[in-house]
Amino acid sequence: MLIKILIICVLIQHSAIASTLSKNALRLIKIGHEIGSRDVTLRGQYFLLKSAFDLGDFDAMYEVSKQIRYGSKLMGYVPLERAANEILIKLVRKSYDPALYEYALNLLDGSDGFIKNEFLALHLFEESFKVHGNAKSALMAAIICNESLVPGTKELNYINELITFAILNNVAGAQAYQNQYIRLDYLSDLNPPSWRIWVDTQVLN
Repeated sequence: MLIKILIICVLIQHSAIASTLSKNALRLIKIGHEIGSRDVTLRGQYFLLKSAFDLGDFDAMYEVSKQIRYGSKLMGYVPLERAANEILIKLVRKSYDPALYEYALNLLDGSDGFIKNEFLALHLFEESFKVHGNAKSALMAAIICNESLVPGTKELNYINELITFAILNNVAGAQAYQNQYIRLDYLSDLNPPSWRIWVDTQVLN
């Protein structure tokens, strides 16, 4: 029992060190880009990579995936979509919540190098909601079911559970979606060109 407690204490300390290092690394990268300093940015990137791959910090890995996805004009880095996706999928397999949500949105749109797959997107949003209590994922799961993007999933009680959770947690767009597309479901369907853009443009009522 004592050994187990010591192991847990070491893991907590390890996680705290990684988290602090990641935050400091991101701060350096941000400052480096703001002042146009390659040296400061490079220092931040070094610490971010160390936190991600030496200390196994999932937050750092996720940030690395985002940075290599978009590249860096300051550093002369070209976007590396495939490498970014490989890191993202590894985090999804660890049930890391930001990666679950990000990957699910990509699958829903068929964007960022992923093939469109509404069924898998729904599964990931549901995992994010049920395991991590992610209210944004609850909204997206409700939409997928209500719009019948996955056949056979339009169950009103389940949809109401999801959308209510999203509304209670003040997710932008949740109340408006309930009013327009659930209560008045027979009038119109929601089918935006990009779900990611739709999410990003929602505001709280």
